[in-house]
Amino acid sequence: MQIIIFIILLLYVLLILKFTIGWYKIEKAEDISFTPKVSVVIALRNEESQVEKLLKDLQSLIYPTDKIEFVLVNDHSTDNTYELLQKNTIDNLILIKLKGGQGKKQAISKAISVAGGEIIITTDADCSFNPNWVQTIASYFSDKRIKLVSGPVIYQIQKSVFQKLQSLEFTSLIASGAGAIGSGNAIFCNGANMAFRKDVFLEANDLLNNSAVSGDDVFLLHSVKQKYPNTIVFAKDEDAIVRTKGTPSIKEFINQRKRWAAKSSDYKDSATIYTSFLVLFTNLSLIYLFANCIADISALQIFGCFYITKFLIDMLLLYPALKFFKRTDLVKWILPFEIFYSFYIVLIVILSFTQSFNWKGRIQKK
Repeated sequence: MQIIIFIILLLYVLLILKFTIGWYKIEKAEDISFTPKVSVVIALRNEESQVEKLLKDLQSLIYPTDKIEFVLVNDHSTDNTYELLQKNTIDNLILIKLKGGQGKKQAISKAISVAGGEIIITTDADCSFNPNWVQTIASYFSDKRIKLVSGPVIYQIQKSVFQKLQSLEFTSLIASGAGAIGSGNAIFCNGANMAFRKDVFLEANDLLNNSAVSGDDVFLLHSVKQKYPNTIVFAKDEDAIVRTKGTPSIKEFINQRKRWAAKSSDYKDSATIYTSFLVLFTNLSLIYLFANCIADISALQIFGCFYITKFLIDMLLLYPALKFFKRTDLVKWILPFEIFYSFYIVLIVILSFTQSFNWKGRIQKK
């Protein structure tokens, strides 16, 4: 058993090293003045508390007004989201009330079908961004080879230990996704900050051809990767950062992660499947060694070696990512985070395939 655990750890170390090298390979866009016609697409459901701030942020964006439009889709909100959106005073805003289908995938697809921009940029209603966000993301498309841009997302700073651990976990996901892209083998991205060419979406879009409730971002990335290899980049630029809120409670956090994990069974990309299983088995190994320590104190040395090795290799990737996001205050939480994460990730995988989850008032099942 120890040999198997050693092999798993070795493969994990090699994977994180690959992501770390990939992170450092990422370069900024060359032509930051490039201004193609852009459509910013946002799906909203029960976001009345975010509408005012969202509209203000959209109006503050610095980009030629004749080359940008905002396509907002109301996904059957049961609050005053749609009524508040109707009161907007933005000239280049298209408001759509989703009928028939429901869900973010349907909403995004509907928005893109009417969008006039050659470049589609997506984000969420609860996100905030600086005035140069659209310009920075759009500039990557000055390279005609680029089909999809994955942007950086970070949680807003919160004080509680739970929020700090949540921010650290989220940053590890963003860093891994960025590192994978930098290494030339993209595995996932985040729909809160991504962009793609409209014609590529219409050609490669596989969003509605799988049963997963979420995954509008990852499944598109996998389709683009398959059809257009080496055309995906990560926007490692401070002006490209989008900030969002972490979940306020443990219950909502688990519910969100169940929703994210539930789509994994629909993955067809081999690199993504390999990474998912390797991360799971690595954390299962840590739990196994921890349990052995409780039964036999002599096993503590093996557990300690595994724990420290994993900590050091994770630090290698996480530190530069936290430095980029200006969140080095989270570095001190990485060591205790390791054991917390192992139990958490295994629990989430089990729950995602055995329990339903709630999204915006809708009960969903895998």
